[in-house]
Amino acid sequence: MLAVRWRDRTPRSGTWWVRSSAIGMESLLAGVRSASGETTIASMAMGMVAAPQCAVCGSPATRVELVAPGQVPEEWGQWKAERRQAYEKYRDQGRWRLLFEGVAAGNGWVGDAIEAARAERIETAFQEPYTYAQVHTAGFYDDAGFCEQCDAAYCYRHWRVSETGFGHCPQGHGKSLDPHW
Repeated sequence: MLAVRWRDRTPRSGTWWVRSSAIGMESLLAGVRSASGETTIASMAMGMVAAPQCAVCGSPATRVELVAPGQVPEEWGQWKAERRQAYEKYRDQGRWRLLFEGVAAGNGWVGDAIEAARAERIETAFQEPYTYAQVHTAGFYDDAGFCEQCDAAYCYRHWRVSETGFGHCPQGHGKSLDPHW
């Protein structure tokens, strides 16, 4: 069985929820046959967007987007032509893409191609309510802005990030927030 996901277009607390439906691979490839005998595509695989809120100010601490194979990012229509062209040039239509805007760094305009297993791990990690322990399983270098000791996410301003990418949360707990240092 294959889990097919599609977006519920109603955002809830910073996450675009993902619905799942298990169907057989043959049904996915051939479409879904209705009672009348017509073959239709029930839905297309879609990704998700999660933006954990800063515990202090409520602004997005980070932004995580999974773009399903053959799809475009959620904010595609708002991107400048130059960014859309770069994305089209470097993306692999058959693979999942991860777009990540971390506290102090991210993975750029076009993001990274990732395997379906990693996309599933990230999707699972970003189910609300967000907790450090759960988000940590996604494997982001900055834990998507979460402080382990506080079990809360903070934005760039509230992490008080130094020039070297090391930050301190409002409670004084420190950690590296930039993978390049």
